[in-house]
Amino acid sequence: MGINFIQPLFLLLLLPVAYVIISWWRHQQQMPIGRKATIATIRTLLFLLLVLALAGTQLLTPVQAKTIVFVVDRSASMKDDPRVLSFLREAIGQKQAGDKYAVIAVGAEAAVDQPLTIRQEVQPLGVDVNRNATNLAEGLRLASAMIPTNARGKVVLLTDGLETNGDAARQTRLARERGIAVEAVSLQQPHGDEVVLTSVQVPQRLYAGEEYGITVDVESTIATEATLRLYEGNREAGQQTVQIGKGNNRFVFSQKAMQQGFHRYRVEIEPRQDTVAANNQATAYTQVAGAPVVLVAEGHPGAASNLIQALEAGNIKVELRDLALLPKELEGYKQFASIVLADVPATSMTDADMERMRTAVRDLGIGLIMTGGKDSFGMGGWFQTPIEEALPVHMDLKGKEQLPSLGLQLVIDKSGSMSSDARGADKMALAREAAIRATTMMNAQDHIGVIAFDDAPWDVVAPQSVTKLDEIQQQISRIQADGGTDIFPALQLGYERVKAMNTQRKHVILLTDGQSALDDDYEGLLQQMTAENITVSTVALGDDSDRSLLEMIAELGKGRYYFANDAESIPKIFSKETALASRTFIVEKPQVPGYTGVGAWPTLKQTLPPVRAYIATTPKQTAESSLMSADDDPILTRWQYGLGRSVAWTSDLEGKWSPDWVAWGGNSRLWNEIVAWSFPQITEGAWKTTTSVNGAKGNVRVTMPAGGSMPQEMEAVVLNQEMKREVIKLKPVAPGVMEGEFETADPGTYMIQISQKNQGRVMASQTTGLTVSYSPEYRIHADGEKELQEWLSAGGGNQISKPEEAFGGTLPEKWDTQSISEWLLMLAALLLPIDIAVRRLQLPDQWWARLSSLWRLRKSTSADSEQQAVLSRLGEKRSATRRTREERTDDQKAVSAPLIHPVGTAGNRVKPAAVKNEQAKEKQEKQTHAQPDETLNRLLAAKNRKKSQ
Repeated sequence: MGINFIQPLFLLLLLPVAYVIISWWRHQQQMPIGRKATIATIRTLLFLLLVLALAGTQLLTPVQAKTIVFVVDRSASMKDDPRVLSFLREAIGQKQAGDKYAVIAVGAEAAVDQPLTIRQEVQPLGVDVNRNATNLAEGLRLASAMIPTNARGKVVLLTDGLETNGDAARQTRLARERGIAVEAVSLQQPHGDEVVLTSVQVPQRLYAGEEYGITVDVESTIATEATLRLYEGNREAGQQTVQIGKGNNRFVFSQKAMQQGFHRYRVEIEPRQDTVAANNQATAYTQVAGAPVVLVAEGHPGAASNLIQALEAGNIKVELRDLALLPKELEGYKQFASIVLADVPATSMTDADMERMRTAVRDLGIGLIMTGGKDSFGMGGWFQTPIEEALPVHMDLKGKEQLPSLGLQLVIDKSGSMSSDARGADKMALAREAAIRATTMMNAQDHIGVIAFDDAPWDVVAPQSVTKLDEIQQQISRIQADGGTDIFPALQLGYERVKAMNTQRKHVILLTDGQSALDDDYEGLLQQMTAENITVSTVALGDDSDRSLLEMIAELGKGRYYFANDAESIPKIFSKETALASRTFIVEKPQVPGYTGVGAWPTLKQTLPPVRAYIATTPKQTAESSLMSADDDPILTRWQYGLGRSVAWTSDLEGKWSPDWVAWGGNSRLWNEIVAWSFPQITEGAWKTTTSVNGAKGNVRVTMPAGGSMPQEMEAVVLNQEMKREVIKLKPVAPGVMEGEFETADPGTYMIQISQKNQGRVMASQTTGLTVSYSPEYRIHADGEKELQEWLSAGGGNQISKPEEAFGGTLPEKWDTQSISEWLLMLAALLLPIDIAVRRLQLPDQWWARLSSLWRLRKSTSADSEQQAVLSRLGEKRSATRRTREERTDDQKAVSAPLIHPVGTAGNRVKPAAVKNEQAKEKQEKQTHAQPDETLNRLLAAKNRKKSQ
């Protein structure tokens, strides 16, 4: 047991406390000693308790139990070793009743598999971690954080010792500094014959017709024969049969650049003897310079035919692709200078396609142009999509007044089948997102209602104006999937709700993935709805939906029918339906657009033809609108988005809405100017870039041209296959050389856009790539046992082999602390009213005297004897004085004979003067001798009281 103070400096307050108490004692001269002693004692205790509470007084008790955290290496190189679970069970079986343990799984990151517990049972490891790398340092860091500061802790690692990233030795040292022991169990894995294709090297930039070599590096643990195959994209470009020696090998493919653009080369090796096939390929990238190419995608055939003719007449190469054939990897967009979406609906593109296209514009500098039509902009469901983010206009109408009000009733299936589809997408979550997106497109004068149904319908959002948008969206987000499916009651309730809305236009959207009975009177219900100008659109989700019923409902309800094979399209369909139901997005008003003077397209300075219709949008804040309608709607708008540029033309290209523009002589020249403006305008960087992989880290190395100055700022944007973006700053590492690192724990393709900046402005850029074909776990490793011993020794850890050693050994002493500050404050609070009572209450002095006697120390035996002797002497002196007085009185009586006094005339006796004087003197002596007697009596009484107490 011990005592500790969290804030010991507060103990210095005892000095002024002592000074105050002493000063108070000296100034209270008139106060009875008993009362003064009582007040001083209470105040001293009160101040002492407060000071100890402020100092954070703690009681210390020694900790007996141990806390052990097991860190299990679950990377690919461990191959789910069964020895791990066996070791854990045997080790935990040896622990004492109060000992605690936890289990952490580690790969590229660390995660808690089993939290701290005292139970004896060990569950099989179940937490998922990224197994493509080994970060033992992260596991050690998490384990140290789980061990309380006052616990006797230890971390036990079960690993093969092969870390691909992190610094396990450093984390071991940090744990030791905290008083946490670190031990490791070596679980080495068997290794067979291995051939690894380590790298492919190709020139960074080429020109059409140029001959070049592709270098292939191979590392092997055996000598064997193998076949090398070279692929350009997905086309086989070469093959070799080679003899591989033990160690490092290098081979070369000779090639000639035939096609311009950004190209990916992949090399695969097929050895006769090998163990792991995952490490038998590698990839490299190169750029073949040439004329720019424009990628055109049409929403329907002929939507961009006039544009294609105009561009080809201006010697701009065009590639027309079906929407299904859009590049499925980001690098595929690098071969194009710009992208044109001609009247393309959002439902025809996947979310992944949109994200890749948006990223290509923002980070690779590719241009983007969207043109209008009945399926474009807001009418095409582009609201709140990645493409809308890249374009210079918003798809909804912001700040518009006097728009016709819309009453929208959403009827959404919430049956159990809405939980997920065959691809694993949460259909219910996407339905909620679609409903929320629809409310966002609506204005304050519009009304919204939401009904969810399974076996029976219920109101999620009662019909109301779209003024409390946050509250409405919160209610929608609470819809959960369960129950069966019954469509008719839900549609009937939707009709009752929407007909009560006081709006100019009324529309119902029905979404379901199931089937319902056909014996209900759908036809009669829909006749009533259309008679009141209420339209109904339906969305059939998945192959299990009743497509014929929903198609019939949409036809009778004078709405639109949609079949969504994948749940991702639901939000786009709802956005499109909301736009179509309002009927405010298409503006059919023939007019000549007004030229604002913004933009450097010379053709716009000519006399412009009229347009007959366009789609209303809202320009973004930093966008430049070159052409505006009479209603201040943008018709031709542009802006800079990241490294790329984008343009929005809200009329069409076919001539249905703009026949005069198609026939106008300046149309072809204008579109050549617009498309050329969207091309990448940033200068290609003249530096040399190399990329490499070091463990779980990718490295970018930029070498400036000879004699060139170092750039003020240089950064690299790294994009993986999932479009996750990482920005890294390149730092100087040598004269004319800059480097940066990024995470490459996951195998895949990493696009790298390097930009040179000056005061935030991009001056030059360059695109390259890096492919991690296989996890670093599959490379040829050194001796794992040796690496384990090296970092354990450097960090101060120990190696163990037996399960009983996990809870064995001596750990540093730790103390458990218990704060008593609250108890001290409670005692002080109890003393405070007592202190007030003692100072305020007027008690008799004898009470204070009795209370004071409780605090006085008893005199020693010698002091009592001395006091008794004094009292005895006082008694003897009193007796002697009394005898002397009696003798003196007798003598006086003997000397003076009795006299017979004559009797006066009145018969009274007259006393002589001498007699009177003698009597007065006697009375005075009695009074004098009475005083010491009274003092003595008081002293004796006090002594008797003290003894009786």
